[in-house]
Amino acid sequence: MGPLQLSYRLLLGSGSPRRATLLSNIGLPFEMRVIPIDEEALQHPIVEETALHLARLKSQAITITSNELLLTADTTVICQGQLLGKAPDRNSAITMLQQLSGQTHRVDTGVCLRTLNKEIHLQSTTILQWYELELMEIEWYVDHYHPYDKAGAYGIQEWIGQRAIRGIQGCPLNVMGLPLPLVYETLRSEFSA
Repeated sequence: MGPLQLSYRLLLGSGSPRRATLLSNIGLPFEMRVIPIDEEALQHPIVEETALHLARLKSQAITITSNELLLTADTTVICQGQLLGKAPDRNSAITMLQQLSGQTHRVDTGVCLRTLNKEIHLQSTTILQWYELELMEIEWYVDHYHPYDKAGAYGIQEWIGQRAIRGIQGCPLNVMGLPLPLVYETLRSEFSA
């Protein structure tokens, strides 16, 4: 038993191994329940609202019972006003990382916490400044880490996070896919036993 006791059975409506690890790290028992949605087709016309919009759509796709609390999330990367999704292949990943190289970008994670009678929406934004990267470094990273399941084609916890970040404002865990301190505080204040 961890320090936080929830009044509900927690469900993680995400197939992300990073979100599952982050949630496990705070000692909360949960089970995963995922129904995929077409994220590309359902993006919000305002790029800064896409993460929360997709988190809510993911939540609506999953049926819950009265003793369940569903957590869904979506993370987006925005650079120079453009939404950088998941890279479908090596060339796309390299192109995205070249776009991020030497630039400032934002990472938004939208979170939806829902029971049958309460729904809370959270959004966390982290701003990152990157050093310039050589093409050779970008290719090496893509070939060694295969970052195709991550928005913006990178994981902050991987080599590129140690190499590229010049500065960061906001929650670093948000960049991994879940602003855990904010989520934990909301679970504690709104859903704890």
